[in-house]
Amino acid sequence: MRRLLTGILAALMLLTLAACGSGKTDAGSGGKEEDSATVSGVVNRTGDFLVLLTEDGAYQVFDFGEDVDQESLEEGDSVTVTYTGELGSEDPAPVAVSVEKTDAA
Repeated sequence: MRRLLTGILAALMLLTLAACGSGKTDAGSGGKEEDSATVSGVVNRTGDFLVLLTEDGAYQVFDFGEDVDQESLEEGDSVTVTYTGELGSEDPAPVAVSVEKTDAA
């Protein structure tokens, strides 16, 4: 009886360790697969986040990435935003990884 109980407890411990190990590998590969895309428009608002009025008339909200110079952006600037994530998503919001000013036509 003791051997059976010991065997069951050992199997449960191995299963919990295996479950923890597989979660780390999934999370590690998920961040590397995220692609970037671009969208153009006019800066509508800046602050803790960027609000962009796109060329098709939609408002898009972006969090700022680490390399984006927020101080150089002003309302009314025509820009092209390179971002990761999905447009229109609020949780999590897309992240602007690059913002380049463009000439207004």
